[in-house]
Amino acid sequence: MKKLAVIVILIFLLISNIVFIGMTVLYKSKIVNQAFRVYSFDGENSDIKISDGIIIIYNNKQIVDGGKMQYIGNKQERVKSYSKNIYINKQGSKKKILSNAVSFEVNSKEITFNDEFLLNKDIREISSDNLFSEEDINIMEDNLYFSLHYSTDEEKEESIIIKLKLKEFNMN
Repeated sequence: MKKLAVIVILIFLLISNIVFIGMTVLYKSKIVNQAFRVYSFDGENSDIKISDGIIIIYNNKQIVDGGKMQYIGNKQERVKSYSKNIYINKQGSKKKILSNAVSFEVNSKEITFNDEFLLNKDIREISSDNLFSEEDINIMEDNLYFSLHYSTDEEKEESIIIKLKLKEFNMN
């Protein structure tokens, strides 16, 4: 009888250990798959330079910091309004990730490109539980853009578009 009780206890302990080890391995692989990803981005053309942009993707939170915009062009026009956008180009349609706009009052003195973008370098930041779908994340490397759409006091509207270079940091 004692031998049977010892055998039952040993079998119970063996099964308990197998279940414990299996659950630990399963939980560890689940945590590894939920690790966060970090990307940086930058880009430039003859008028604008974008630097220090960052994207952080956690399991339940996604953050985009648009970085800094430096105006390096030589336009002397006066800006009446403008919008800065970061977006993903998905098969010809734009999925805006971050957008902000500025418009000057009708009676106010319009400001030149150099003056305005010297004062407002930041592109701003946004965070949410779900800024990007899994598809967005997969295509983001070749499809992330910055655009500056502006109008001048001469009622001229133009856009400057820059394809952003995305770099993923290895967090392992």
